Amino acid sequence: MACFVDTLRYLSSWRSVSLTTQSPLLSAELSRGYVYQQWVHASPQNRDRHRYLLALRNRRSPFALILEEAGHDPARVEHLHDGQPAKGIGAAHLMNGLAISLPVSPKWSTSWLNVDIQRLGEDDVEYDMEHVRHCSTPDEAVEHESWARNTGLHALSTPTELLAAWDEFFPSLERLPRFDRDMSRLDTKWFRAVRELLAELQSTAADHWDLCRSPEPDWQNPHITPESQSRSHLCTFTDPASDDLALCFSWHGRMTPGKGRLYFRLVPERKTFRLAYVGPKPGSDRES
Repeated sequence: MACFVDTLRYLSSWRSVSLTTQSPLLSAELSRGYVYQQWVHASPQNRDRHRYLLALRNRRSPFALILEEAGHDPARVEHLHDGQPAKGIGAAHLMNGLAISLPVSPKWSTSWLNVDIQRLGEDDVEYDMEHVRHCSTPDEAVEHESWARNTGLHALSTPTELLAAWDEFFPSLERLPRFDRDMSRLDTKWFRAVRELLAELQSTAADHWDLCRSPEPDWQNPHITPESQSRSHLCTFTDPASDDLALCFSWHGRMTPGKGRLYFRLVPERKTFRLAYVGPKPGSDRES
């Protein structure tokens, strides 16, 4: 617990931190038969640490309430780590946060956790695997410093705010006018996924695209793929920046839940990506 508090203090040196827990602190079981309240009263130092944790704790805990307020239905998604339900790790993933563990086992000595996700889709169960940010000591937190300091982007909560701050956060991403129209009517369930995808595309274009080595970037999102030839007509759009030519914006990222897509093309002469479409998968019944 002392290391846990030290880790939170370290994270707080980068930005303000809000601690969200699954259950009330005093009744939380730290180990079998040993609850948080017993730890608090074990020493004066622990009481000081307890006061620090209370100052950090999100007053809307437990995190199930926060997930529901953010539009997530905990009953429709399950996160598994090593085959076991992992609600706290799942909450961190859904809210684009950082999962923090007590350093009680070597398996928690890692900056990333592999998590299997089972989500109830529109027609069946969707399966996915994601990497979730994690730490149990200050050393493991170091890898997430640049992400944690980027507080401004995560503070943007609507498409309008995101578009207004575009030049600050996405200087390597260009947009067709129709992309702005798509963003203005984006389904709210996809906003956080789109925001995260845009950040990954910006990082890819700016820092992971060596044209001398390869015409394609080193994608920072493993799910970026080109569209199939048979569906290329669905991602062909008129590009005003290219003499109004109809061009194929084949590369795309995915948004869940459901079948969300963001289409773009590479512009190597400018070392940028040009975005054309975001919304339901083209050709699907839900496309607007």
